[in-house]
Order: sequence, then C-alpha cells, then structure tokens
Amino acid sequence: MIHGVIMAGGSGTRFWPQSRRNRPKQLLNIVGKKTMIRATVERILPIIPFDRIMVVTACSHEAEIRNELPELSDEMIVAEPLGRNTAPCIALAAYKLFKKDADGVMAVLPADHVIGKTAAFLEALTAGTTVVSRGDCLLCFGIVPHSPETGYGYVQLGSSALSVGSATTYRVERFVEKPDSATAQEYLASGKYMWNSGMFMWRTAAILKAVETHLPALDTAIKEIFPALNTPDEAAALKDAYAKIEGISVDYGIMEKAENVLCMPIDAQWNDVGTWAALGDVWAPDQQGNCTGGEVVLLDCKSCIVTSPHRVTTLIGLEDLVIVDTPDALLVCRKDRSQDVRKLQDLLAERGYGHLL
Repeated sequence: MIHGVIMAGGSGTRFWPQSRRNRPKQLLNIVGKKTMIRATVERILPIIPFDRIMVVTACSHEAEIRNELPELSDEMIVAEPLGRNTAPCIALAAYKLFKKDADGVMAVLPADHVIGKTAAFLEALTAGTTVVSRGDCLLCFGIVPHSPETGYGYVQLGSSALSVGSATTYRVERFVEKPDSATAQEYLASGKYMWNSGMFMWRTAAILKAVETHLPALDTAIKEIFPALNTPDEAAALKDAYAKIEGISVDYGIMEKAENVLCMPIDAQWNDVGTWAALGDVWAPDQQGNCTGGEVVLLDCKSCIVTSPHRVTTLIGLEDLVIVDTPDALLVCRKDRSQDVRKLQDLLAERGYGHLL
C-alpha cells in the first residue's frame, strides 16, 4: 500500500511577518482559502486516504496540526522534540510505517508546496508507486524547468530507466546546488536538468536500508526506540533519541550518495513558494502585474505584491515591492530582496523585537 508522509517542520521564517515561530508557512492560507498543509493533504486523498497519511511536525506546532487535521489519528501526527532536518524526519516515519506495513510504499511530500495540476501530480504518484514497488530504488520527482531559476537545486538526468505508461524515470547522474544565472541558463538549454522538488517515493524497506548504509548513527538511534514507536511511550523515547541525532538533509545524507536513485520528471505547475516574491507566480495578477490580498488600493503601481487584511493600504507610483501588513508588524522590501527576510529576523532579535518572531 501507498502511505503519505507530510513533512511539516517549518520554522516560520520565510513569510514573516505573517508567519511566526508558532505559526509557520504551512499553517497559513496564503494561497487560497485553505492552509497549505490542509491543501497538501486533500490533494492526495484520491489515492491515499486519511488513515494512511502521517504528518511529522515540531512539538511547538503539534496542537495546531491536530486542530487543522482532526481526521488523522493520534499516532499519525508525529511531533519531533528537536528540528533535525529531513533525514531524521524520514527515517522516523519509515520505521513507524515499517511496524504497520513492512512492504509499504512511502510518498514523502513537503507540507507547503503548491501544485497547480493535481491530476498530473496524482498520475505521477501512481506511476511512482509502480516503479518503486519493483525494487529498492529511491525515486525523486524532478520538476521540468520553465526558466533558469537560481533559487532551486537541480537534478542531472542520466540514461532512461523504468517507464510506466507515459511516465519515464531516469538514472540520476548527480544532484547540484543552486546555480548562478549563467549555469542555470546552461541547465535549462540542455534539457538534462530538472528542479529538485524535495518530493520522494520509495519502499519503506528500501529507505531503511539506505539509512542503515549511509547514516548508521541515525539508524542506530531510531532502532533503539523502535519498540516504543506507535505506543504511548513514543514521545519520551523520541526525546531521548533526538538528543543523540545530528541534523542532516536526506538529499545530502542519502540521495547524493546512493547508487540506486531514479528521477521522474513531472510538469504539474509546482511551486515551493519560498519567498513573498514567489506569490507572483501563484496569485492572479492584475493588468499591471500586481498581486494583492485584503484591502488594497493601487494607483499607477506595477509588479507589486501587497497583502493587507486588517486595514486599507494604498500605494501610489511604486514598482517591484513586497508589502505585508499585520496588526503588529509591517514589511516593505524590494521583490528581489524578499529572500533576506530571514536575515531581517536576526536583526529584529538583536534589537529586542524577539516577541515578533
């Protein structure tokens, strides 16, 4: 059977001031009327029912997640006592699922991405299930790039491997970090590089074998608490285990090292909505390219992103700005500096405004 594992451990930095430590991006409804995590879960319901969906989150977000997803059973909402990046999150979920379904397939998905073409995405998950069920491969989903994006990592495709219907997988030559503009142009022109989506599929047994091989210390720490998983003793056991675990991403810790990695290119209008500026790709713009939410009145403005749900906000003669108004904080920045919101929070903490983070 296929199981969904939703990674929901965000820290609430990139969409400040709307997002905060206790309310990260996945708990906001910045795209549509539903929160991002609710939209993520509902997106996969046609092929993965609620009883086979697990959410791994931080202890500080557990109550909000349970309130947002009351359909999930207690044991299917897993609270990590400490943030340790994606490899421990995935290893923990895999061991929990292994106790219930040793031959199961895991679809690992971030909680805060946007998928415009749901049908194409579900077709990819269905095809991916067939691919990974045939062996011990680790499958990543690569997004067919439509621009020379410098904000994403890339996956270089090698020779073709398995095909299921119209979906084809390729052996992965390598994973590459975020490129500069010239390199991104080369990647796009070659047709051999996909955006790294951070979405994966594999058999539970296959990822556990990879964890044991490439991250033995992590494997040992989770194995030590294996009897406590899916029991009332789990929370206390996790606290002890996570004190010993070092943080590492699944990309760096496993995917870049494993030899049995495949990539399935998909075109599903994917966007990781990584900054406020990215909303220009998912909100409907007006004729001047402005994207607005709330009570906003613009005069002679171009390519601005403005959200102001609490009061009327007016702009005159401005271009390429992000403006986010909340009851206790206001953000104004150039669109090309929206990634620096994280740096701004360090400055706010230094200046004594930690209560706003």
